[in-house]
Amino acid sequence: MVSQAAAKPASASACADELHRLDSMLVPLATADGPDAAARRAHLRLRQARLSGVVDQLRSADIVTSTALVRYPEWPDLFYLQASADIDLHRPGSALAHLDGAPGLAESPAGLELRGAALEQLSRHSQAEDCFSRALAADPSWQALAGLAQVRAATGEPAAADALYAQAEDELTAKEMSAFAWVRAARGALAADSGDHETGWACYRSAAAAFSGYWLVESQIAGLLRRENRLDEAAALYAAIHLRTARPELAHALGDVHRLRGDASESARWHTVALAGYQDSAARGEALYLHHLASYYADVAGQAEEAAQWAARDAQARLAGDGRWSS
Repeated sequence: MVSQAAAKPASASACADELHRLDSMLVPLATADGPDAAARRAHLRLRQARLSGVVDQLRSADIVTSTALVRYPEWPDLFYLQASADIDLHRPGSALAHLDGAPGLAESPAGLELRGAALEQLSRHSQAEDCFSRALAADPSWQALAGLAQVRAATGEPAAADALYAQAEDELTAKEMSAFAWVRAARGALAADSGDHETGWACYRSAAAAFSGYWLVESQIAGLLRRENRLDEAAALYAAIHLRTARPELAHALGDVHRLRGDASESARWHTVALAGYQDSAARGEALYLHHLASYYADVAGQAEEAAQWAARDAQARLAGDGRWSS
């Protein structure tokens, strides 16, 4: 278990330090050949992308992984990594297909965890719960506990979800500070959603102390600032995270905050940035931001019919075996 005493930053930004460490680990792999080296490269690139929050890095990591899988189609680790990338890019149908691509992978504890995550993205909660429960029976990992917690949260059981997240924390060590921060942030979001801002802040502070500079934690902190009507602080934090990540959903949130502040010009500017990012993703055939486009047209543009069309495309892409959609 990670103690509160252990949950302290190693430097001004623990996340930046970790990204630098991953960079150094990739150097000797640049010219290494063979399936093991290819899988290692893909793993490190995916981890970099998740920690940085930069979508272009996630796209690049996905290409590295898919290219390696084409070259080494007999290597089970690459099927696992591709399924993991699929989930990051909101391609659950493709993730399920890749999990079935290597003998025994889908029924392994790690495979069951990914299958559960894919089914959760498809809102197949009972099937997802079964996968996470079987994974836990075989190996009580923090990932399976957190996955089951997400199912509980999605089905309206926040207390049960929080208890499972607490168990997940108990499975973590002081070497897994980014995972600890992720779990603590998830608990903070549960508390904030229920109106318990004091607990939410306590969770976010410990997450930020454990792994400072993590965009995911900071974006949730910005969301709680917005809930508390601390709009100038929320706007400043969203802008700082967007500067590092260029994620369009953060531009969308920033536009919403400026709208609440009564600054129509800044609101329109940031909503335009968000829409451009969403449309760029859709033009690539990605599923990643289709649900955000539906939200944009419903909540910002007030175009219900357009919103419904993007929601339908999102559902189509999630189910597709290749994770793409067609107009």
